[in-house]
Amino acid sequence: MELGDLITMRAAVYEKYGPPDMVQIRDIARARMYYIDNIRIYLSILVILHHVAVAYGGSGGWFLNEAPTDTISPIIFLLFNALNQSYFMSFFFILAGYFTPRSLEKKGPANFMKGRLIRLGIPMIFFVVFLAPLTYWLVANLAHNLGISFYSIWRDVLKFTTLQNISFGHLWFLEVLIIFVLGYVIYSAQNENYQSNLVFYENSFPPNRIIITSIGVLAVTTFLVRIWFPINTWIFSVQPAHMVGYLFSFVVGILAYRGKWFDNLSTQQARFCGKIAIINTLVLSITISLTVGGGGSIDVFLGRISWQSLFNSVWESISYMSIVIWLLYFFRSRFNKQNRLLRWMAPNVYAAYIFHQIVVVAVMIPLLNVAWPSVIKFFTVSIIGVPLSFLVSYIAKKTPYANNVL
Repeated sequence: MELGDLITMRAAVYEKYGPPDMVQIRDIARARMYYIDNIRIYLSILVILHHVAVAYGGSGGWFLNEAPTDTISPIIFLLFNALNQSYFMSFFFILAGYFTPRSLEKKGPANFMKGRLIRLGIPMIFFVVFLAPLTYWLVANLAHNLGISFYSIWRDVLKFTTLQNISFGHLWFLEVLIIFVLGYVIYSAQNENYQSNLVFYENSFPPNRIIITSIGVLAVTTFLVRIWFPINTWIFSVQPAHMVGYLFSFVVGILAYRGKWFDNLSTQQARFCGKIAIINTLVLSITISLTVGGGGSIDVFLGRISWQSLFNSVWESISYMSIVIWLLYFFRSRFNKQNRLLRWMAPNVYAAYIFHQIVVVAVMIPLLNVAWPSVIKFFTVSIIGVPLSFLVSYIAKKTPYANNVL
């Protein structure tokens, strides 16, 4: 067939059926990826709920804390936070790793790192210079009525003498991600066109024996790190106790992209992991209830040489693997689509993660003198704080140049 015949045929098709709908074509092309956007939304909401739980009695540190009003809610929040911590930030690193190779190959190393430094570095600087001092000012003046000027707090916050004194708060994730992507760029530099040969189980999801082996390796290495760096030990704004899992997750994301793992996860394997996740969560519930309810301390589970620390490392590794695999299948099979609300939320996920801290604190302050149970306050702040965080993010992205960063 000659070129002229093809042009004539195309013209006849356009005349009868109209030109192709490019919007529809783009939608079809990325339809199978909607579930990843939805996972990001879910994880971002979970981060907000996690920090609200910390504020009302869960484990961890926060800008503003209230003492629990009962003895049951701290156990509930502790269970909730322990379950979240076992997988949610690691899942973020998996997704970050998944999209890193394609972006590097498309943009090249210089433009890729420039884009990463802008998108990750500017929010970190903004947090240190403005967002953290503003949050401290709200707590000092509206929560504790100390009457301290913003300038005084800003000056004190910026009085760090070494890099170790700089706190990026919840944006430690961005700090670690910069290090990981830089490491991947250096690794990929040995390959022409920055196309890594890092391929493992191509066009098939890793079998259960590989998953079990990974759980064992991850548990042992995590336990060993926590002998010297227990949970809640912070160095350069990060916890070394979790770094093994985060690095593992970033590499898993890269391998998943190369091997097309997400597309090849079977129903049988995912459902098996879901059952393991339920059993593992029940084990955690019983352990925490017996420990805290019996007057014991969870500190022995956080690190050093103890069977409790080893148990926690094994439990976390099982929880991480089983929940992530099941959630991946669940969202791919059930939520590979978006309604109007989800389409609005998806591009605001990153900014919501950045701004949710000050939003949650602002919502908590009016409730400080309200005599409500901790659980009621948790649900109230969560119901208001989650949509408000996304709304603030949406507004922030409308400011000049912000959309290039957020």
